[in-house]
Amino acid sequence: MERYKLAAASRLQKMFRTLEFKELVDKLMEFEYTVRACYHKYLDLEGNTLMWIMAIDGLFLFEFLHIFMSKQATTETAHLLDSSGRKISPDGILSDIMMLENQIPFFLFSKIMSIQISSDDLDDSENLLSSILMNFSQAITPLNLKEDFPHKALDHAHLLDLLYHLIVPKLEEPQETSTGSPTNVNIAKKRADSGNSRQIFVTLWNKLSNLNIRLPSKITKPIKNVMGIFGKVSASIPGLSSSASKNKENIKPENAVSSDGQNPVQVEKIMIPAASYLANVAGVVFCPSSGDISTIKFDEKEKKFYLPVITLDVHSEVIIRNLVAYEAMTVSKSLVFSRYTELMNGIMETADDAKLLREKKIIINKLKSDADVLQLFNGIGKSNMRLTHAPYFDKTIEDVNKFFNNSPRVRAYRCVKKYVYGSWIILTILATIVLFLLIGLQSFCSVYSCPRIFNITTVQG
Repeated sequence: MERYKLAAASRLQKMFRTLEFKELVDKLMEFEYTVRACYHKYLDLEGNTLMWIMAIDGLFLFEFLHIFMSKQATTETAHLLDSSGRKISPDGILSDIMMLENQIPFFLFSKIMSIQISSDDLDDSENLLSSILMNFSQAITPLNLKEDFPHKALDHAHLLDLLYHLIVPKLEEPQETSTGSPTNVNIAKKRADSGNSRQIFVTLWNKLSNLNIRLPSKITKPIKNVMGIFGKVSASIPGLSSSASKNKENIKPENAVSSDGQNPVQVEKIMIPAASYLANVAGVVFCPSSGDISTIKFDEKEKKFYLPVITLDVHSEVIIRNLVAYEAMTVSKSLVFSRYTELMNGIMETADDAKLLREKKIIINKLKSDADVLQLFNGIGKSNMRLTHAPYFDKTIEDVNKFFNNSPRVRAYRCVKKYVYGSWIILTILATIVLFLLIGLQSFCSVYSCPRIFNITTVQG
């Protein structure tokens, strides 16, 4: 890889036909401290070595962008090998280029061009480079870019910074917003409590069933029927019944300690029903929006949830992960892009959810399967230890949850839970007492003659 970078830099240097490569590095030495200031960590390299690396990587990136946009990447990089002799695909190079730690400052491009090119041609060259960078961003972005982008590409810090500002708009925060964490915790508690009473009764019934005591069918059959009815009722609202276990895993107290004495790694997930639950239970229709992520909205009257179109291919995960990491390092308030990834992770619990979004033209899947889409967003979600907040998206999520909770099927389930499940403890105690009395009566009658004791006349046919 290093040999190819050096060869690419040499080819580009010969094309300029102005300076020797060493002379170029010497002229770039005056910008050493400016380059170091672009990185958060101290670069433990000598100044001359650092500028050699920057010059080589800068020219290599310029050539790669030119080849990529010329649609010649397959042929021009066919001979590219790594240190072990294996071929490196253009997708692999692209993934490395988009990593946060591999970003090269854009101002270095301008300095190299100002050194190599005469002042008369400098403006045209910078405009050409800006056009290449914009077209490259358009080609690799997983989401739609902002329509009006007033700034030049070279005004940004680096390639990842340019792509981030092309994707993420500045959203106006609503005046009245509710905090995300308490709402999420309350919803989690309500959902987790929905199965506790029924679980108590089921556990006791299973233990009694394992006693191998044959009870009259007139007693056991009604109990089984009642359990089956309420099992079907809870199963008809899968968004509520299946979320209890998920919430117990995802929301843990901060002072919880694991078995090895260390604090466990906490992985939180945004509290919103999955896409299939929203569609099947509440009748929500998912619709693709034509703009960027600022077009996310929920229309309660029409029951439509608008989401931007996202294209996923082999290098989308690297781009999305590094955009999330870059936002976390540079943005202090609303982490809009991170919140968007959390939203997508929240509405996809199974591959069926990813399939639904693909069929609605919200996800353009160029991966192998819908399961890969699910794995992509779940992996990104697991890398975020804490949920972020973006008031614009939080309001939309709150509206979706409110609409789902007020849907007829969910309200019917809650009515059953309130008036029936709340009595399970009393019913369980009474049922247990009755069962033990019947067991005792059956044992007593097997030893003594119950008809003679109770003066019951048996009719013989």
